[in-house]
This record gives sequence, C-alpha cells and structure tokens, in this order.
Amino acid sequence: MQLAPSPQFQSVQEGDDTFLALFPHRYDFLWAEHPHPGDRPDWKTETRYPVSDRQLQQGACLYGVRFGPLARYLLLDIDRHSAYHPCNDPFAVQRMLAALEVIGLVAYVAVTSSYSGGIHLYLPFEPEQKPWAIAQGVSTLLEQAGFKLKPGQLEVFPNPRPYTSGTPSLYTGHRLPMQAGSYLLNDHWEPVHSSQTAFVRQWQWAEQRNDLHAKTIKCVLKQAQRRRYKSVTVSAQKFLNDLDTEIEPGWTGTGQTNYLLGRIAMREYIFGHVLRGGEPLTGPALAEAITEVARALPGYV
Repeated sequence: MQLAPSPQFQSVQEGDDTFLALFPHRYDFLWAEHPHPGDRPDWKTETRYPVSDRQLQQGACLYGVRFGPLARYLLLDIDRHSAYHPCNDPFAVQRMLAALEVIGLVAYVAVTSSYSGGIHLYLPFEPEQKPWAIAQGVSTLLEQAGFKLKPGQLEVFPNPRPYTSGTPSLYTGHRLPMQAGSYLLNDHWEPVHSSQTAFVRQWQWAEQRNDLHAKTIKCVLKQAQRRRYKSVTVSAQKFLNDLDTEIEPGWTGTGQTNYLLGRIAMREYIFGHVLRGGEPLTGPALAEAITEVARALPGYV
C-alpha cells in the first residue's frame, strides 16, 4: 500500500546542521546505491515519506532532492563532455553569468557533481522565489545568450515543469553536493579539500552578493514572451513581438520618450484591435490606449 505524504509525517531534522538546512524540501526524494567505479547510479524516487537529516548524515546511499513551493537557489549542471565545460570552453561560465547578471545573479559555489567530472554551479539568493518563475526566467536568459538547454550539455534546476493532462509534474531532482565524488572547485576549476562547512561558507558569501527579486524576473518573462495570434500572419506576429521587445522594458534612461511613444503608437494603431478586441483604434480611443500603455510601463514617472 502506498502512503500519501502527510503534513504530520515530518522528517527528523538536526537543528545544528546548517548544510542540510540549505535543502529543506525532502518529499519525493531520489536515492541510489553507491555504484561501482565507472558505473552510473540507479536512481529511484521515494514518494511515501520524506528523507531525514539522519539518513543524509549516515550516507549509506546517494541522495537527491527536488524543489518545493519556494526556491532559494539556482543550480546549473554542466556535463564533463558538454561544449560549455571549462575544459572545452574556458569562457562559457562567465558568459552564463553575464546573461544572468540582469536579474542579479553574479556569484556561485562550484562543485564537481560526481566522479564523472561534471560541474554543478549553485547560485543562492534571498528572499525565496517561486521555482517556476526562476526556471522560466533563467532558461529564457540563457537561451537568448545562445546556450542550448539539454541533458548532457546544460541543465537548469529548478527546471521548467512539463504538464501532463493539465497537471504540472514534479520538478526534476538533483544530486546533493558533498557526497561521494563531489568536491569544491577553485577559480581554476581544480578540486580542493572540501567539507560541508566550507560549502556553507561559500554559499553564504555568494548569497550576500546575489540580489534577485521577483519583480525583476517578472519583467524578464514579460519581455521574452512570444505571443501567437491566430488572426495575424507569421510575419505580422514577428513584427508584433519585435514591438513588444522595444516597448516592454519601459523607460531605462533619458531621451527615450519620443521613441517609446512612437513604438507604442505604432503597436496600438496596427495591432490594438488584435490585442484588445473590437475595431482598429483611431482618434481619441487610440490616444487613450497609448496613454494607458505608457503609464503602465516600468520607469514611467
């Protein structure tokens, strides 16, 4: 008989374990027997009960966790044979950080994922954020920077969740750091003497440098959104999306008013009836729509 998770069935937590406290979501956890050298772990998911601190501290198995309702970190997984691994592209990680800087992520903790030589980059932040927003925002920024998100190359955790019959699936789980084969990496991507205490120290340093806000993520998602409208041609969709790209960031500096108002007017005149329904906008209705859009944009004073 399968037991449904219950809020009353909580895992035993050790109050002084600051490392394990970084990973509070323990339901639907992953586990695997320690594999023979060169073999891959045979991961399984346990859905009946949460994994406890004592199980993790014992280390009889390998463990992995998923994301719950909130996330306090982003994880980038770079495979050893990925085109983006430092051994293959020494500048790829810095390009990733440059892409993520717009949302305030600039510092990470680097560890080897396992004996395979892959790399996990942890980017912690406060306050906690909704995982789906982090997943969509970060994936969008990395793809816009030219990175291809796929297993064996580059994966993002939390991941954008697929839907099955209208219901979101579980977030993909990832291996916990500081287990067998996982070591901290220095600035030259070399393993160094590691401990959970050292990991926590680096995590806290990175967390203080990262400044991530839900409003920033929302703005990125809005800018990147690509809408499809059945009533317009493919070329018109491209034109509309390009206008959205120009308009949605709003005012970011001086001397932009005439340009932005021109783009808003063009979008409302050509596509206003598509966006809002009804007849094409002209005269006072067009002027009202332009004013409404301009006042709602970021940076309007």
